[in-house]
Amino acid sequence: MIGPLPLCRITKNRKLFLCLAICCLLFPSIVEAGPDSTDYKAEAYRTFQAIEVDGDLTEPDWQNAKRLRQFVQMEPDTGQSMTETTEVRILYDEKNIYFGFTCFDSDISKITAKEMRRDGNLWDNDNVFVLLDTYDDQRSGFFFRVNPLGAMEDVAIMDAGDSRNENWDAVWDCRTQTNEKYWTAEIGIPFSQLRFNRSDTMTWGLNVGRSLMRNQEEGLWAPVSRAHGWRARYRTANIGRLIGLKGVAPSRNLELLPYVLPGVSRIEVDDDTSGKFEFGIDAKYGLTSNLTADMTFNTDFAQVEADEEQVNLTRFSLFFPEKRPFFLEGAGLFDFGIPRTSFRRPPPLLLFYSRRIGLAEGHAVPIITGGKITGKVGPYGIGLLNVFTDQFHTDASVTDPDDIVDEPRTNYSVLRMRRDFFSGSTVGLIAVNKQNADAYNRAGGFDIAYRPADNINLRGLWARTFEDGVRDQRDAMYFGGDWRNENVRLVGSYIDIGENFQPEVGFVRRQDVRRLRGEVRLTPMLSKFGIRQIWAGPEFDLVLNRDNELATREFTYVNWFELEGGGWFGFQAQRTFERLDEDFEIRDDITIPIDEYQFNSYRASINTDDTKTFSLELGTNFGGFFDGQRVGFDIGPDFKPNGHFSFEPRFQFNRVTLPAGSFNASIFGARMSYSFSTRFFTKLFAQWNSDSHVISTNFLLNYIYRPGSDFYLVFNQIYDAGGSSTKLEESTIVGKMTYWWNP
Repeated sequence: MIGPLPLCRITKNRKLFLCLAICCLLFPSIVEAGPDSTDYKAEAYRTFQAIEVDGDLTEPDWQNAKRLRQFVQMEPDTGQSMTETTEVRILYDEKNIYFGFTCFDSDISKITAKEMRRDGNLWDNDNVFVLLDTYDDQRSGFFFRVNPLGAMEDVAIMDAGDSRNENWDAVWDCRTQTNEKYWTAEIGIPFSQLRFNRSDTMTWGLNVGRSLMRNQEEGLWAPVSRAHGWRARYRTANIGRLIGLKGVAPSRNLELLPYVLPGVSRIEVDDDTSGKFEFGIDAKYGLTSNLTADMTFNTDFAQVEADEEQVNLTRFSLFFPEKRPFFLEGAGLFDFGIPRTSFRRPPPLLLFYSRRIGLAEGHAVPIITGGKITGKVGPYGIGLLNVFTDQFHTDASVTDPDDIVDEPRTNYSVLRMRRDFFSGSTVGLIAVNKQNADAYNRAGGFDIAYRPADNINLRGLWARTFEDGVRDQRDAMYFGGDWRNENVRLVGSYIDIGENFQPEVGFVRRQDVRRLRGEVRLTPMLSKFGIRQIWAGPEFDLVLNRDNELATREFTYVNWFELEGGGWFGFQAQRTFERLDEDFEIRDDITIPIDEYQFNSYRASINTDDTKTFSLELGTNFGGFFDGQRVGFDIGPDFKPNGHFSFEPRFQFNRVTLPAGSFNASIFGARMSYSFSTRFFTKLFAQWNSDSHVISTNFLLNYIYRPGSDFYLVFNQIYDAGGSSTKLEESTIVGKMTYWWNP
């Protein structure tokens, strides 16, 4: 048993942490250090001619621009030249920056391109990409990717690529063309969509790259260590420089995005059909070239896809990602929390979780108005957010107490500030307030990210919540770090969260805990027996309550293999100890009683090559589960015969057998889409969850009639599948038109 941590030591460490954070914020010259120099420099060519983004790089200025040709492999043969030649040229005018890619190919018929939807799985296609660090701070950036069909993807980058906002969308344009010997991509990005420090002569961080999927090959202009794995393409800490940007002086850009939304909804149980007509507007104003104000009025998110259903076999809350556009702009700046250990697991703590605003128990709470300011002033990143939500009450047809919502009119506000120091390190603070007429909940804290070397990351935070009548056990602390090279990765962390730590605008997976976690991964490149790389090693997770009594202990061994021809397979074994201090009602009338439990569980999985017309992901779980057994499987076949059509069904099944009873927990979901072009596509998304006995369908038609301006047709239906027959409960059909205006 681990003994209790002395209170004086905790208090001393907390004070030391706070003093360090405040000193770094207020006295940056004490710790400031300049970034490392690099030999990789690209020059942008100024054009005064009109550039038509059509994929045809024949304008005279494209011929005058300098060409980048030296691309080296990150995988599979690290440091070797790419097997196919790639050229990149860069132009700019007063409004846009342009990138022209020429991708030579000795067998153009073997190009892999099966996606036309925006923000689809372009990493499974041949593609080219651009990474821009517009502040040249080695911390943040913008990532743009294009495949040979002209499908587009954009990502906002934070924390040198360790944190990414993949739902962020900018207004930009691209076109591609393919002939017998090469394919081209022409990209135009308005300066108004980027954030940068304006000056007469600017230097930006830059990297460009290309993926050649038939060889499982990825190459970069400025090499990045393979130790960073798939994150290397997003890595802003060690990239090249873009020079030659002179006289770029965009005005204080104003962007308006009004919408109109007519629609009809029908509630079957009430035999009620009602019409609706709504309008609203989003506005964006560039206070400076690197500081932007966003406003929203009568916000609507009709086009946002429903959350994917999840099975919950734990005592803790599920986590769902943010998808709503207003909250995605500058979202990375508001990050304050403990990093996720895996994309399959929720974060242990987020002090600001934007889904707490405008959503309650699956219902949309009306957002009256909202505003925020995000950007950078010198080395300071600044984020301000303020949102008003209207009062909301569920109607009388809702009978389940867990689904009843009674929300008063509420104001939410957030202040976030981060200060850069050294090369790639930051220190910051945050303050969060939720206020209505009768109550408040507040939270605040400091965090620090320190990178003494490119392969070492150290992080820490301290936070506290404030409520009426709560005076103790309301702090949270975290210290963690990782070290990696091309063959080994080490991760460790310590978490301490008080019983009364309650951020109502945040997310906390588990309270009243002290948690130690460690992970070792061996990651050698094997390149034998059809196996390219191995990931193998143990991890442990030890959770104590605040009395230092063991609550959970997990020891896991993971081993998986990436194949030379694409795809992977793997397995893991886990030994778990769980101590329940109160009965755990896992399902209605099925309870796991107070006791101590030890059990073993196992998982095996395989994923075939995603670049093929047909691919398959298959996994199985089996073993002990508290005082019983759990067995299950998940299957996900993908059928993509071309860039127009795709069919992606998913099925997950779990059978849990306990002394108190048995139950099945299953989820089915399927996406079917057809893309007429990169600007016109349709999608049908259907889901069923055995727990909720609800079937939901969502049909979306999206036509981008000009960059930034969309027409949506949305048709939703909800069915009750809990009885002997399936009954339609609710239907909604709406049309929504937006118009992006940028004077």
